[in-house]
Order: sequence, then structure tokens, then C-alpha cells
Amino acid sequence: MSNEFMKSQVNNNYYPAKAAGIDANDEVIDNNMVKPEFVCLGITDSCMLRCKMCYKWEEDIFIKKTQQVPTIEQYKNFLKGLRQLVNDNFVVNFGGGEPLLFDGIFEIIAYAVQLGFRTNLNSNGFLINKDNAIHFYEAGLHDIKLSLDSLDKKMHDYLRGVNGVYDQLMRAIDNLARYAPGIEISLISVVYEHNYREFIKLIEWINRHEKIKHVLIMAPMQPNNTYPENRWWKGKYSFLWPKDTRAVSSLMDELIEMKKQGYKINNTIGQLRAAKDYFIYPEKFVKKTHCNMYKAVHVSSIGQVYICFNYEIIGNIKNTDDMRNILYSDKAREVRDKIKNCKKNCHFLINCFFEEDSNDKGH
Repeated sequence: MSNEFMKSQVNNNYYPAKAAGIDANDEVIDNNMVKPEFVCLGITDSCMLRCKMCYKWEEDIFIKKTQQVPTIEQYKNFLKGLRQLVNDNFVVNFGGGEPLLFDGIFEIIAYAVQLGFRTNLNSNGFLINKDNAIHFYEAGLHDIKLSLDSLDKKMHDYLRGVNGVYDQLMRAIDNLARYAPGIEISLISVVYEHNYREFIKLIEWINRHEKIKHVLIMAPMQPNNTYPENRWWKGKYSFLWPKDTRAVSSLMDELIEMKKQGYKINNTIGQLRAAKDYFIYPEKFVKKTHCNMYKAVHVSSIGQVYICFNYEIIGNIKNTDDMRNILYSDKAREVRDKIKNCKKNCHFLINCFFEEDSNDKGH
């Protein structure tokens, strides 16, 4: 797509919100028209791994196989509509499953880049060979997050459920650095019962690694594609939860100090403190104010639009030519009101889109 074409689209015809006197840089357009600040396209639920913390590899308990996935053009239409509602340099995250299993992922990334989005993709790294690294580079992907939970090869492969994942991940880092220059490579590392004792060693290694920009530290949650359980950390998935509260609390304090010292930790100090509180009192809401997920948008692999996956579907990208009809609907308003009253410590709030309380910012 040429620069001339892109410039020709930045007008009131392409941005009807501007024609209506709406500035896409306003945080809130009116009482219902809350500008999205976080968007994730869960573009596929398929995965080749057998992770202990995620059951996407099993038959989906929420989505029937007979339901059609959006076409590439429908994804493009969604992105075009979203672009007129968000700030410049807005980040679109591609998740899964493993996004590389979606046929057309590179074309959709390229289109998002052409629209002016910053693009981010989460991957387990297993499929990032030379060719796919080049495809990412040609599509214009801005940054990629790879999952690494341990420097112990056997431990990482155990958590991921397939032998050889660790070695392939290390090759993925090298392939991206060599064949996709300019794409920021970062890691996601989750604190589990299995790895927290060696977690500082992992962070030290990341900090020394010249090809890795930073690490996002996450807290464990109930595995994906499982029926919700109260106090899941006490049930059949408790094997993921660190048992020694004092030890994991000390670990979080050490990570906070490393952050202050300039280590390549992408979390804010406020987010790390919230994670510490979550490990100590998982049932106690980690924020002093309300949940901020009301400013998020999630799209499932079959095009369902959610503000938060814990609440009702508000639409489908396959059935609209104008995202405002979904995001600013009465249903969306109802869901936002529910989210503001939610006190659940979920993955999206703590790990994905944590917004600090006002009195925590800058500390």
C-alpha cells in the first residue's frame, strides 16, 4: 500500500468520527464511548504444544469446531474500523493458541502496520524458523513476545509438554535477531511452583542477553480452556501455584529491587507489587480502585467481540461494517458497568493490561 494511498485515507470520509467532531485522541468520547486502550486478537485457539498451564490443545470447551472463523478481509475490516477510534501508535496484540498456525497471519499484520498500528505477537517460538522470521520482518511486525519459563531445558519442556521446545525457542531468538532485524524480541516468564526457586537466575540471564529487549513477568492463573473454578489454586491445578508464600513474597521483593536497579523487567513496580499481593492473598482484589478492563477489547478466534472474556459477548466482527455499533452499544455499556464492579484477579487484569491506581504511579 503506497504512502499516497495512506495519506488520502486520513480524512473525514475514512475517519467518520472526525467528521462528527470526535477527536481520536480524547480518552472518553461520551459516557459510553470509552476509547479502547488494549486490544487482543485471539486469532486462533490451535496449538501444537501440550502446556501444563494451558489446554488450548484440547477440544475447545467454549467454541464449536463447526463455527466459522473470520476471513482475512473481515479482520482487515475490523482493524480499519478500530483505527478511527484509537490513538496513534496504538498496539494491536495477536495471541492464541499459537498465532503462526493461522493462515494469513502475516497479511493481517502487514495490513495493521499499513494502518499505522504498532503490532505485537505472542508466540511459543516453536515455528519461528528462518522463513517465518523473514515473513515477520517483511510484514513489519514491531515486537514479539516469546514464552520462556526456565533455563533448565527439561523443566521448560516439561511445562510446555513437548520435548525440544526449549532448543527451538533458542533457535527462534537467533532466527529473529538474524533475519528480522529491528523487531524487538522480548520474553514472557511466569512464576510457578516449578520454577520460582531459579527465577532470579532466569532474570539475570535475560538481563545479560543482548538480543532480548526485556521480560514481562506474569503470575499463574487457572489454565486456559478449563471450566472456571473458585479457589483454583487449591484444586486440581494447584500444582502450578507456589506453595511457600514467604519464599515467593521474597522473590517478588527481589524482582522489585531489580526493576529499580534498571534490570530489563517490563513490568511497572506497581504491577509487581500487585502480583506479590496476589500470591499472598489470591482472593483479595489487588487494586484499590475498580478494574480497568472496561477499556479493553478482545476478539475470539471465531470473531466474537468481548470487552472482557469474563463477561458477555457484545458482537462479532463478521457481522458489522462499523465497530462503533458494537463497542458503543447498550450491551457494551452494560458490560462496562459490570466490569467496573468486578473484583476478580484475572489474567487480563494482573498480567495483560494492568493499570496502576493513581497513588501508585511513578513509584
